Amino acid sequence: MTEIVRLPEPARARFAWFLPLVFAAGAALGSLWPGHGGQLFVIGSLAGVWACFLVSSGTDPVGWLLPTLLGGLPVVWLLGRLLDRLRADGRLFAIAMAIVAGLAGYVLLQGYGDLDRALEHHGGIAGYTICAVQLGSYGATLLLLAIEAGRGGAA
Repeated sequence: MTEIVRLPEPARARFAWFLPLVFAAGAALGSLWPGHGGQLFVIGSLAGVWACFLVSSGTDPVGWLLPTLLGGLPVVWLLGRLLDRLRADGRLFAIAMAIVAGLAGYVLLQGYGDLDRALEHHGGIAGYTICAVQLGSYGATLLLLAIEAGRGGAA
């Protein structure tokens, strides 16, 4: 008796391009609105800012952009690829990203006790928003990795 073995369909590369796109856009915009002393840029671009310590990149966030992208894009691409292989749900990712970004923005703004002081210290709401969206993508990625790995995804 012959059995027919069906191989699973290859995973579509949704997250493998989406996560690097969010990271690159967030890092580029974060270098334009970095917050006081580049603090919001460093927090938001955490996946790649470590590369700035390996090469001399200057003292301003615009100089940190290239090493951050070179260090972070492969990291988030690999995480996105893993989410694709686990066949993570894009809707769940969007919901988790929105919730985590909202919570991250709230926590970032609460660090000064007063909204006006926080906005004055970091130069406006743009830096906070960019940082919160980046943190939302990191949190949603980690949450979905835990959920899909626990579900026994098709890795």
